[in-house]
Amino acid sequence: MATVVKSRQSITPVRRSGAIGEGLTGVYTLWLKHMQKFFSSSMEIGGTLFIPVLWMFLFGVCMEGVVSGSNQFNYQAFITPGVMLLTGLSAAILGGATMLMDRINGVVKEYLVAPIPRLSILLGTLSSGLTKALFQAIIVIWLGFFLDAGLRFNPPALLAGLGLTALYSLGFVGVAAGIACRAKSMDSYHSVIMLLNLPVLFLSNTLYPLSNIPEFLRNITLMNPTTYAVDAIRFFFYGFPPEIGILIDIPVLLAFTGFGLWFGYSSFKQAMDKIAG
Repeated sequence: MATVVKSRQSITPVRRSGAIGEGLTGVYTLWLKHMQKFFSSSMEIGGTLFIPVLWMFLFGVCMEGVVSGSNQFNYQAFITPGVMLLTGLSAAILGGATMLMDRINGVVKEYLVAPIPRLSILLGTLSSGLTKALFQAIIVIWLGFFLDAGLRFNPPALLAGLGLTALYSLGFVGVAAGIACRAKSMDSYHSVIMLLNLPVLFLSNTLYPLSNIPEFLRNITLMNPTTYAVDAIRFFFYGFPPEIGILIDIPVLLAFTGFGLWFGYSSFKQAMDKIAG
């Protein structure tokens, strides 16, 4: 009897490590699939970067001449964090669209019969979406540098800013994945996303200081996680004095990321239960 018990105890860790290994393999496989598709599509890369680049070249350069006369600040540096976060939002939207297409085309059913945990499907989508967001964010940062945005070369501050960018992007990747799991068609997905896209940009401090926003809109602006992300990243990347405060910005972003991951996971679980059942 003692021998049987000992053998069972020795088998259990092997099974757990095997399940963990299968899960990590599944996440990596899906991440690699999505990233290969992304880097092989010049239209997808160019499409997600086109709008941010347009903002920086046209809006940023033109408005620089308007605000520079008042000697307030470098406007190109002022808008670069918000434009950078806009690329993260675009990456999140594309990640959700990929998950929705896989679900509509029956690819998710094939994943379910593969020897990987269900959660690997969601984690593969989240990790690839986050990777795309950070890749595009770095491109926007360098573009802003060449447009004389005045980036501070302070390694700890740069890492902190990229960490906050990752938190913000991961939150929206989770939200987009959750919407994709609940949407019944690509049209319904994009109609919901469009309701988020423009308010995220304009009802924030991306293009203008928070103090210049009318009082009746400021309360709505303070409900937007973009406001807190921009406020913190401006400080870490360009040395702008925070309008809200780092000790408020970071907890709000952590809470938003937690909400996004919870929403994405709960929606994914419901969708998988329907497919499997």
